[in-house]
Amino acid sequence: MVFQKGNIEFILESLETNCDHDYVEYFRKVPNTKLLYTFRVVKLAPAFTIDITVKVVKTQRIFYKMENIKGCDFLNNPLLFKMFGEVYNHLVVNGSYFKCPIKPKVYYLKNEGTVSIIPSIHPPGRFQLSMRVRMAESRAPFVMEMLWKYKIVRIK
Repeated sequence: MVFQKGNIEFILESLETNCDHDYVEYFRKVPNTKLLYTFRVVKLAPAFTIDITVKVVKTQRIFYKMENIKGCDFLNNPLLFKMFGEVYNHLVVNGSYFKCPIKPKVYYLKNEGTVSIIPSIHPPGRFQLSMRVRMAESRAPFVMEMLWKYKIVRIK
């Protein structure tokens, strides 16, 4: 999948989804769709945090890191979180915004926001972006994870 933003070409090489199978029963691509993902929350999630890390694939050097974003604060006012608010608007399906506490049910996400998270000053190369959702109540390292591998190419 290739997206263009200014003089940068964003090539999505892969997208993996993982979950803990405890708070989140499954997290996967919806069959016969390109950008739609679904997950099922099975236990009430009163609070959660989000960690976002971008690494250079070859060296695993951290290019960008933001940890312990308070999930409920973000959901209540996504605009306070600048570029992530824009990404969130692209992830939401049919205007179904999430509210805290996150209730047990099936949810959907669109993977259309990734290109808007890429800054126009992004250096070329291959990168890995991970977004992990964590909960204090869970012993697992995360309850949900999205892992994008992508390449940035400068267009002359």
